[in-house]
Amino acid sequence: MLSALGLAVLALMLRPVSPGPRPPANTVATAVTTLPTPQTPEELYIDLLKKTLTRAQVAGRIERHPLRPPDGLRRWALRFSCPVLSSPEYELVALKPTDPEAYMEAGYANQARDESGETMVGLKQLDNIQYCVTDVLRRKVPGDLIEAGAWRGGVTILMRGILKAYGDHERNVWVADSFEGLPPLDRAKNADWSEGQMAVSIEEAKENFAGYGLLDNQVRFLKGFFSNTLPKAPIDKLAVFRADADLYESTLDALNTLYPKLSVGGYAVFDDYQNLSGCRRAIDEYRAAHGITEPIQPIDKQAVYWRRER
Repeated sequence: MLSALGLAVLALMLRPVSPGPRPPANTVATAVTTLPTPQTPEELYIDLLKKTLTRAQVAGRIERHPLRPPDGLRRWALRFSCPVLSSPEYELVALKPTDPEAYMEAGYANQARDESGETMVGLKQLDNIQYCVTDVLRRKVPGDLIEAGAWRGGVTILMRGILKAYGDHERNVWVADSFEGLPPLDRAKNADWSEGQMAVSIEEAKENFAGYGLLDNQVRFLKGFFSNTLPKAPIDKLAVFRADADLYESTLDALNTLYPKLSVGGYAVFDDYQNLSGCRRAIDEYRAAHGITEPIQPIDKQAVYWRRER
C-alpha cells in the first residue's frame, strides 16, 4: 500500500511539464568530432581512449541520471517517496536525451552526459592534452607531466596512454590531489565551492589507471593538499603542467611551486579560468607578478593554455 502510494505521488509530482528535447538521431561516438582526425595506430588508440574516458564512446541516445528536482515541491515529493520505494534491486532515475555537445565541453554534473566517466572535462580539453603532450615529445622538450587536481584521474590516464603509445619510457606522469576533496577555503574568494567537495579516494584513482592497463612505475601519486605535497615532490622539470585546482589558494599554490619548473617550450594548461573567478584571479595575479606575457589561448568554454617562451 505504501509503495503504491509513494509511486503515485512520485509520478504525479515529477511528471515532465513539457515533452523536452528529442533524443539525437546519431550515437554520441559518431556525432562528436575529435582532433586530430586519427590516421595512425597511435592516434586511433588515443582517440578511443579519449572517447572512453568521457564515455562518449558508449553513450546511448538516452542517459540515466539521479533525480534532482529543480523546485521545492518536486524536491519534497522525491524526499517523501524515495524511502517508501527504496529497494536494493532498483533505483529512481531521470531519463534525459543525450546531448553530444555535452561531451565536447567540460561540465560539473552535466545533466546531458554519462556521469560515470573518469573525467568531467570534455573532448576539446582532451584534444588539447593530446596536442600538448605529442608536441613536447616531437620537439623533445624536457620534463615530466603533471595534473594538479586529478579527481578520478582521467586526464592523467590520457597523459600516460599517450606516452605509452609513442614508446616514451623516461617521463613520469604525476597525479596530484588531496584525494579527500577540497581543503578548508575562504568563501569570500571561492563562493562556488565548499570544503570536502570533489572527494575521490586514491584507491579509486589507482583502480581507474589499472582498468586501462596504465598503472605502472611511470605513474606517481602525490596525496595531500598542494601546499604540503608540491614543494616536497621530487620533480626536476616539467614539460606539461595542468592545473584543475578549483580554488584561488590551490591554484596559486600550484603555480608558485610548479610553473618555475616548466621548461621553455612546455605548456601550462588551466581548467576553470573562464568560469571560476578565484582561478582566474590567481592566474592573472601570478602572470602579472612574474612578467608572463605569452598569450592565453582558450580551449573550450572553461579552460585555457599557453606555451612558455622564456
